This record gives sequence, C-alpha cells and structure tokens, in this order.
Amino acid sequence: MRVARLFRFPVKGFPAEEIPEADVRTGRGIRGDRVAAFTNGSLDIPDDSWHRYSAFTVLKNDTDLQKWQVALDLAEAADSSQPAVADPSATVTLTSPQNETTTFRTDDRDTRATSADFLSARIPPQGDFPRALSVADQGMFDSQAAGVSIINPATVAAISQTADGQAALAPGETELDPLRFRGNVLVDGLAPFEEFGLIGKIVRLGGVRLAITQAIERCPATTVNPATTAVDVNVPRVLASACGHLHCGVYGRILESGLVSTGDEIEIEGDAPRELVKTARTPRFMTVLGSQQICNDIVEVSLRDDQGWIREFDEPGTNLRVHLDLGEPFWRTYTITDVSDDIVSIAVRTQGKGSRAVAELAAGQSVLASGPHGTMTANRVFGGTTALVTAGIGITPSLGLMRGAELSGTEKIKLFHVDRDHRTACLWDRLQKRAHSRQIPVETHHRDTASQGRPGHADLVDWLAGCDNVMVCGPADFTRAVLDASAEAGVPAVHQEIFASPNTGMSEAIAQCSPAEVTLENSGTSFLWEPQQGTLLEALEARGLRADNSCRGGSCGTCAVSLAAGSVIYPVEPAARIAADEVLVCSAVPSGPISLGI
Repeated sequence: MRVARLFRFPVKGFPAEEIPEADVRTGRGIRGDRVAAFTNGSLDIPDDSWHRYSAFTVLKNDTDLQKWQVALDLAEAADSSQPAVADPSATVTLTSPQNETTTFRTDDRDTRATSADFLSARIPPQGDFPRALSVADQGMFDSQAAGVSIINPATVAAISQTADGQAALAPGETELDPLRFRGNVLVDGLAPFEEFGLIGKIVRLGGVRLAITQAIERCPATTVNPATTAVDVNVPRVLASACGHLHCGVYGRILESGLVSTGDEIEIEGDAPRELVKTARTPRFMTVLGSQQICNDIVEVSLRDDQGWIREFDEPGTNLRVHLDLGEPFWRTYTITDVSDDIVSIAVRTQGKGSRAVAELAAGQSVLASGPHGTMTANRVFGGTTALVTAGIGITPSLGLMRGAELSGTEKIKLFHVDRDHRTACLWDRLQKRAHSRQIPVETHHRDTASQGRPGHADLVDWLAGCDNVMVCGPADFTRAVLDASAEAGVPAVHQEIFASPNTGMSEAIAQCSPAEVTLENSGTSFLWEPQQGTLLEALEARGLRADNSCRGGSCGTCAVSLAAGSVIYPVEPAARIAADEVLVCSAVPSGPISLGI
C-alpha cells in the first residue's frame, strides 16, 4: 500500500492542485489546503473564523465552481515539527471561466475584500448578507478538526463497473475519475472497499501518522466531472443503488506532523484510541462467528461488529446490510433477529447468489456490513391494536420488531402469517414465543396455502378490522392485497417493509407501488403520484416545487418534511434518522394517500 497521488484544495469548493509532496501538520492539515472559503451570503459571519460548510459557496451547491482555475503560492514554511500555527502567508490566484483573474493574500484583509467583490460579481449568492473570503488558523474544512481524506481508486473503478455505474457514464467513458471524490491522498495497493478496514487504525504515510476515524459520505459535489466540468453522473444515487451505501474514502486525523510524498509506503501501526473514532452506521468489517440452519432453506448467521458500533444504534425492527464483492459490488438487506453486545444475528434465506454467499460465509471470515438501518422500528409500528401481517420469509421483520421492545401503549398484538407447507415454521414458532412472553393479549393466525389456499380479500378485511396499526411484509401481490384490505378496514396507520437490492433497486422497487394522492398541506393543493415519477422529491421538483435537499440518497436528513397524514415506504432504506412524523422525500414514495407539511 503506497501513496499514488497528492492533492490540496486552496479555496474550499474550488478545484484542486496536484502536488508531489505535502507538508502535513497536526491541527492544520496539508499546508495550502482549504486556506480560504468564500461565503455564500446566507449568514453574516466574520471573515477570520471557521464556520460550517453551509455558510460557504461549495461545489455541491454551485457546480460551476469546477470551471474555475486555482493557483497557490505559499510563503516559506515554519518548522513542521512545531505546534500548529496559521500559514504565515498564502497567495491565491483565481481565474474565472471567462479567463478573468483575481489574487489575494490570506494575511491581507484588503486583498481578500477586493477578491471577494470580484467573486461576488461572478458567483450567484444564496442570501442577502455581505460576502467575504474567510480564513481560519485550522483551515476551512467541513469540521473544525482538520484532517486528510484518502481515496482508493480501486473502489472508484469497482463502482464504475456496476450496471448502475456503466449506465450513468457518458458515451466513450469507461469509468469514473477518482478526482470526483476530492481526496487529498489517492492510494495504490488496496482491493475495492478495503479502505474501510483502515477505520480505527493508526497508519503512517511517509513522516505523517494518522488515525483513520470514519468513512466519507459522498454528496452532490461528486456529480461534477473534474475533466469536463459537466454535471453528468449522479454518484450518490449510483452508490446507493449499486453499493447500498453512500460512502467512498476515509478520513484521517493527524497525530504526528511531517512530510509525505508520492510513492511513500503506507503502514498500519496498530489500533487508534477509541475516543478518536466516530461511532456510526457506516460500512465497516464484521467477523463471521458462525451460522446454523434453523429450518428448510433459512440460515441464521452471527457476526461480531469489530468496531462495536451495533449496540449504539440498535432498535427492534432495524436491519443489517451485507456488502459483497461477487465480481462487482453487491448487497443484500437482512432483518436483525438478535443483538447481544457486539454480536448481531440475521436470518438469511438461501435463494439467489447474494444470499447463498452470505449463508456460506465461514467462521473467521471478514465481511463488509453497515447499519443498523431502517425506519420501521417498534416505537413507530406498535400502538393500540397492532397487526403484524407477513408471508414467507417476510416474517423476519416481525421477529425483529418483537425482540426486546417495551411496546408501551400497545393493547393487543395480532400475528398473521401465510406460508406454504410450513416452510417458515421455525420462525413462526419463535415469533409466537416472543409475543406470548409479554403481558399483552396476543391473537395468532397461520395459513398454509398448500392446504387452505391464499387468504381472500374478505378474510384480510376481517382479520384487520379494529386494528390501529398494521405492518405488512411479503411478496408484492400479497402486500398490495393487505394494503387494499387495510384501507377497507379503516386502519389508520399502515407500515410497509420493502427490502431493495441490486436486483430490485430503487426504480424496480418503486415500480411495484400503486398510484396515490399527495396533498401539500400548506398550499392546499394535491396531485396524483405515480411510480414513473420516482421519489417524492423528484415528483415535487417536476411540479416546480422546491424542497431542501443535499445527498439525494437518504443519508443527510436535509430533505425531511412533516408527514401530516398517511404513510410512506422507502424502496432503499435511508441511513438518516428522523422524527416519527417526518419523511425523507428524496428516498420515499407514498404507500397510500398522504399529506405533506409543505
């Protein structure tokens, strides 16, 4: 593993400069990296202090920044072994797409003010406040703690070779440019996604020591082609669909200052202090502890979360994503059936190459996983009389919902399960046992379609009469039948579980949904949503309605709006956590008539 290329970004949001050597300093990052940032007018902030990225003009909000050119001249550096100090001086020249230039020095307020006026005349504002070129001792990074970002080009190439990646590329292009991901360090010698295994480790790059603290979530800045400056590939959507997550690259916190050059070896020195590593639901490696066949073609696989993050976010009803390399990135989502400390168990039906590969993982193997994910948790599903209605392997969400939850406010639980020849009997027995262990009345119905046939509409309406909440999971036709019956039975809240995958990605999962009326509460208007319109965000934008958004992949939470009535489904479960009465419009579609607080 070695350093292949090095980059710095003199002005936040603007293009990079490639450099042969980097002077890296604790508390400051690479000398010359993010030495200044141009405010966007949305906030009134001083020009000599750090602030969150939302106050600045950045590539994800103004993709034309990639058309500018940047040149940097650094004054003679102080001793890099000394404590972090501001750069004594950096002279930055910015050239517009029209070949007009402006130059400023970071230690000169007058030239910064002149250049800020120059930029204000050429870059659209996002607010009415005066704009400025801001500087800060630690640099203008997204976080106050300066760091170094590392990108693995092998991962970028693997993303490019997915069906989603190839479909998104322009004619003549064969793969994505790693420079889209705006990393400081590009590395050689790692397999695709192997960089996630560096999280929680201390690494040495030349004379620099880093603690690798977290995976990097990608934003719309990656949609910009650094070579052509065109906005051409929705990288966050490709990542979400093809990989099941929004991450590419890792961040390193600087522990020891020094110099690093292209060609330097990268060595792993040991584990980083726990307090430096950010606890998250992001991709990380887990160790397979073992598996057991619990009935017919269902295997329960147990994994140890090597980072110990699972217990921080565990909620009954959540699921785990397993990310595989089966010739190209591949992923599957599985209900979490049990969690004990750092050990998580999932139920896997051994159908399809992905699930067979998961079921066949040997004890001791490492596998990439993320989560827990999911919004259909016990605290949202249960209340009053609650029915869990499932078919086939769709029983697993019920099993996950019933583990360890308090279920306060629940007056009665109804369990309805449909399968053929009792193929999921082991899970049905476990579910009943969990339900009856509570001090809540339980009513159970099991239907074997081999001997009794499928339940009809009248059967379903009768089963669901009097319910306050219904959760349904099963094949598409079964789910539609339960949704129709719930509507006729007058069920106030229906929760639908869909597990998307590379074979049933966002578009395919949305195509399974039925049209529904969407009411916009603030304006009193409504429209008919149909599957071909895509997500709720896409449907709103097609009608000229603006909804705040950023990642467009369900990770950041920016697009959350109030869900005043009805319920939604998420074809690909988002990672962002939101309130029970909110919906992420970038990832959701209606499961029936809904009302949004916009």
